[in-house]
Amino acid sequence: MRTLARSLWLVSMLWAPTRAEIVDRISVIVGSRAIKQSDIERDIRVVSFLNQTQLDFSVRSRKASAARLIDQMLIRQDLLTASTSPAPLSEVNQLLAQIKKDRFPNDVLYRQALTHYGLTDGELKAALLWQLTVLRFIDQRFPSASPAGDQDVEEYFRSHPAEFGKARSSSDVRSQIEKEISGERANQQFEAWLDQTRKDARIEFREETLR
Repeated sequence: MRTLARSLWLVSMLWAPTRAEIVDRISVIVGSRAIKQSDIERDIRVVSFLNQTQLDFSVRSRKASAARLIDQMLIRQDLLTASTSPAPLSEVNQLLAQIKKDRFPNDVLYRQALTHYGLTDGELKAALLWQLTVLRFIDQRFPSASPAGDQDVEEYFRSHPAEFGKARSSSDVRSQIEKEISGERANQQFEAWLDQTRKDARIEFREETLR
């Protein structure tokens, strides 16, 4: 399964009206769109919930969140241009069910965790939808151009002994290794594209709102 190098979650793409800025100040402007303080706080809450860490609204945490949301916005723009369809809700429900099964013995504890992190069920589902949609975007936008050769497979097998400890040779798990290598190469292409897109974008930080 392909994994992202950085956490990516849902962010609103609407420009906040001037009057609303008094209550919900703009922290970053990316092109003609804005990232607000409420977007940053919601992102921190979602990431903390999913990573099961304490809420942290420090300057460092806010800046890390802003960086994630900038990446989201740049990806969102490309998604709209490419008309990439969102992940189906059935996959979202399946992922949410797996999270509940792994972390919460019952629905009461799940609801209590949402309350603790200041989230709603809808906000969490929106975040999961975004995560799955980005994975779909990477699969479609950055397919691995070069297939894994025999040497690639053997080197990967030898460098991951814990993962393939029960396999007698690389040939026993070749299909799995090829998928892993393909995923890593696609992620590398994605990271290179995102770095260049970030450099090309007009990004304006309002530092006072991140303190």
